Amino acid sequence: MDIVTNNKWVQRTTAFTRYLTLLRQFNTVNESITGLLPDQRRQIALTALAELTSAETSDQAPVASEATNWSVEASVAFARVRSQHNAIRLAGLKRWLVCAYRATFNSPYGEIQNLHRLVLRALRQMHGDQLPKASELRRDQRRYA
Repeated sequence: MDIVTNNKWVQRTTAFTRYLTLLRQFNTVNESITGLLPDQRRQIALTALAELTSAETSDQAPVASEATNWSVEASVAFARVRSQHNAIRLAGLKRWLVCAYRATFNSPYGEIQNLHRLVLRALRQMHGDQLPKASELRRDQRRYA
């Protein structure tokens, strides 16, 4: 019994650590997104959404050996987001959004579900022309900073 309890504790601690890492990355990615032109935001959102929908609608089942750790992929994409080159930064933003979506999808933990909602909101706002309102930014900074 003690081993089962310890295993759940380790899983929960690992999930919370991944959440903190992804949240820190999200705050930086969100700042990068607000600095983009509307056309660039829309292009990134459309390609990210196309990648997500193509992965969900494909008939092929994922092979077990190809299981991807999306948190690690998000960290690699985050390194590209911080690049000085615009093309690398834009590709990193798109890849980070896709990886963060997949890393937070169907999580049993509330804070990771909230992060998933933030990623969805960022994609929705990028797809449209409007930037988040100042009150939304302040609310998110108070809640998730």
